[in-house]
Amino acid sequence: MAEKVEEYAPLYTSRSSGDKSESDYDEDVEMKALVQQRSRHSTRWQRARPWALHLGLPLLYTAVFLGFLYSRPAAGTFSLLDSPAKYIGETTHAEAFPLEGLAKGPYTGVPRKELDDNWRDLLQYNNIRIPDDWIERFGRVETAVKLPDGGYLGMLTVYHEIHCVKRLYQSLHREHYMPNITAEELETNINHDLHCLEVLRMGAMCRGDVSIITHRWKEGSVKPNVEQRAPHQCVDWNAVEGFARERSVDIWKEGYIRNPKTGVYPYAPPGSAGASDSHMGHDHMHGAGAM
Repeated sequence: MAEKVEEYAPLYTSRSSGDKSESDYDEDVEMKALVQQRSRHSTRWQRARPWALHLGLPLLYTAVFLGFLYSRPAAGTFSLLDSPAKYIGETTHAEAFPLEGLAKGPYTGVPRKELDDNWRDLLQYNNIRIPDDWIERFGRVETAVKLPDGGYLGMLTVYHEIHCVKRLYQSLHREHYMPNITAEELETNINHDLHCLEVLRMGAMCRGDVSIITHRWKEGSVKPNVEQRAPHQCVDWNAVEGFARERSVDIWKEGYIRNPKTGVYPYAPPGSAGASDSHMGHDHMHGAGAM
């Protein structure tokens, strides 16, 4: 049986072959032109590539840096907080507190009119107006205290802490600030003092001041004394007070604080007869003049 031989069409015909048609020569010319054109483009790119890299890389680095800069949280002491006053934490300074020996200052010592005036001035802007969008963002529209002239009642946490320090000071001098306190009022006051101690403890542990306090020897004593000269990282208190002052509200205006279900809050201006905070009840309507 004769072996069958299959015929295959050639995949490529040598250009040296003598049987090329005219169309084959046309294709050769077109191919050479295409190769030359690509070669010129390749040469131009090879020449331009170093310049493209030289100019493009800085632009790329800049884009990456800006993307990182705007995607990260804002820097500052309060960068994680959603507060209208968070910008205050962007600028801080080191400050050493002059605490040597017995405590002396405008807010301590024996009870006196000057001291009470200082506390009143320090807390005069503690009640502020909170914008609607913040209340809405945190889902507190149904529970927050709406103010009749817009916004909601609130305060900066630092004023709550200062209020607690003032209450504890006054409790140390109960005979002066609460001479006729009843047993029931005393129990309420003690519970509020315990609340304030927790507020101050949690605040201290939250901030975690890591400034270093050393000790020193006191003449004639075997017990080391604390030397409190460590610099602390502080915000600008003037900025805090300025923020609060611009947004402060007077809660003592008659009829200003009104519960839509139960009516006007029944209190009198601080210092007047019948003032609900005269014995520092366990409420947080922090009037500047309230005890």
